[in-house]
Amino acid sequence: MIRVQRACASLPTPGKYRYLTDFRENTLQDVITKLEPDLFLTVTGLTVKDFHLLVRLKVFNTEQMNQAVFAFRRYEDASLRYTGIESHEGLAHYGLYDTVVGRE
Repeated sequence: MIRVQRACASLPTPGKYRYLTDFRENTLQDVITKLEPDLFLTVTGLTVKDFHLLVRLKVFNTEQMNQAVFAFRRYEDASLRYTGIESHEGLAHYGLYDTVVGRE
């Protein structure tokens, strides 16, 4: 139980981790487990195996995680547009925690 608590405490918010990768159209789960597992280990100190354990223990509320990632993307895009930067031009979809949605 202590290991799970430590693991949860070391996790960054979804947006912070999401900001470190360019895989915007992929789900956060895919980025963590398939596309950037080394980045996840570096940022959190957790392995993919640890992540799968946390998922099995239902540490993550899927609905809230999807909302958090979506809110971060909207905030990030609005902030960048304000400064004149178009984030990931041509992006048609956003990857959330465990699903993908259309950008518009």
